[in-house]
Amino acid sequence: MPRYAQTGLLRLILLVLIALFSHSNMADDKVVLQLKWKHQFQFAGYYAAQYKGYFKEEGLEVDIREIDPNIPPLESVLKGDVQFGISDSSLVLARMQGKKPAILATIFQHSPLVLVTLKSSGIIHPLELKGKKVMYSRNIDDAVLTAMFTEVGLTPEDYEHVPNSFNADDLINKKIDAMSAYITNQAFALPQQNVPINILSPANYGIDFYGDMLFVEESYFKKNKSQALAFRRAAIKGWLYAIDHQEEVVDWIIQNLAPKKSKSHLMHEAKAITRMIQANIVDLGYFSTNRFIRIADTYKQLKIVSPNSSFSGINYRDH
Repeated sequence: MPRYAQTGLLRLILLVLIALFSHSNMADDKVVLQLKWKHQFQFAGYYAAQYKGYFKEEGLEVDIREIDPNIPPLESVLKGDVQFGISDSSLVLARMQGKKPAILATIFQHSPLVLVTLKSSGIIHPLELKGKKVMYSRNIDDAVLTAMFTEVGLTPEDYEHVPNSFNADDLINKKIDAMSAYITNQAFALPQQNVPINILSPANYGIDFYGDMLFVEESYFKKNKSQALAFRRAAIKGWLYAIDHQEEVVDWIIQNLAPKKSKSHLMHEAKAITRMIQANIVDLGYFSTNRFIRIADTYKQLKIVSPNSSFSGINYRDH
């Protein structure tokens, strides 16, 4: 082989090695995912994406944080303190109020949020909450509850709203008359503690909104599209793994996150959440903007937003 050819080949090999070395030593993008609650199977797909290396494969180093009771995930994301967050269909309200969340994926096709009352209270219908104390996170994670109240004709003036303490003892000790709960979580745990309850489910009143959704802030998405879409891919891959390997993921949660739940509770949660995700029916992450119309109409009826307000731009594909 001529000397100039050998030199060219050596240069080519050197360039390839430099490229490979540089790629392997590139720092992963460090981002934060803000959860809407404490560590549990509700967020199993993100844990799976982390420990199975799906985030890493996409060039991401992800810090998954439990809820800060003083700062809603939406506020943390919009302020730029974190990059990704989990919230429910109340993101529609935020958009209508001029805020800029952009939804990347819907994880739960149905909301697990319900109201629970003590069996001894005799409260089995939302209208029976008139004059009562009702604890939930208003305008933060309440879209499905607000819609249920509107459907039955219960106005905000009819009951006393109590800010969410996230403490079931407030219900047990009768400081409040009803509290929001996840059908997969507190609604399971309270009967296990020999606390008989009634469940007021929005589904019984024709309300079927999305549950947990992955979102970012619009301008952040525009500046970091590749990163945001990489996060979305890894998260969905993680959720598909978690659904197919529920006990493995539950064991990982117990061993690594020390949740205040038994394995049987987490397994119950896993099965219930899998039913709400419906990955065997709908592509995981899929959402239809048309389904948000009823949510928007609910907030307009309550005069929380103006009749002309719009949630346009809530779909990341719009950007």
